[in-house]
Amino acid sequence: MSSSLREPFTLSELSSAYRTAAEREAQRISQGASTTGYKVGFTNTRNWAQMGATEPMWGAMYDDTVTHLAGGTGHYSLAGLMGPRIEPEIVLHFHKAPAPDASLEQILECVDWLAQGYEIVLTPADGVPPTVPQAIANGGMHGALVIAERRAVEDLGPGLTNRLAEVKLELRCDGETKDSGSGANVLGNPLNAVVHLMRGLQREGWPPVGPGSLVTTGTLTAAFPIAPGQRWTTELSGLPLPNLDVMFE
Repeated sequence: MSSSLREPFTLSELSSAYRTAAEREAQRISQGASTTGYKVGFTNTRNWAQMGATEPMWGAMYDDTVTHLAGGTGHYSLAGLMGPRIEPEIVLHFHKAPAPDASLEQILECVDWLAQGYEIVLTPADGVPPTVPQAIANGGMHGALVIAERRAVEDLGPGLTNRLAEVKLELRCDGETKDSGSGANVLGNPLNAVVHLMRGLQREGWPPVGPGSLVTTGTLTAAFPIAPGQRWTTELSGLPLPNLDVMFE
């Protein structure tokens, strides 16, 4: 086996990490936070062999980590976020719970709005990329989610399931294109992230996706370090979802 590859982590190791994450979530709730939904990560299968991953992972999001940015334009403080990295994602909001065996189309029927979002993921203090169990135990490395102006599903036109896979995005920093990607980079379709999330939640005994849940589905591009003073923007094509234009402080 190539030295760049590692043995996959076992289901027992992953379940132990999710139990640690559940304890972390319970502590956050005891301190007054409320959960708002889930982030899904490790959605680019090309990186799995290097990480020892065999499936996506997830973590909880909270009312104090999710920000709705009016108009998709504004400022956001990185204070308190360790080694922040930016990931442009498609965010879904559920008005009802999808059935455990729901198809992609049936999942979409449970969604009332979509938006672009920046998930800000964290880096360990030592700068060493976390293992899969470490990332899970640390809440999926979730730091924050900044959500652009949302659009109702009925306003996005027909064929939305397929168009989510075909959507294209350019990510820019201070006007310079850093990367481009598509919905297909997210497990073939961002809705597939929800399928994996629901299966995993059921397996690990976590609360299911339900009414009012937010799910951010995984990055369309590579993740990039961000710093105060940088302006990050998106340009999305293929869906009329408003773009993001954020100056980080």
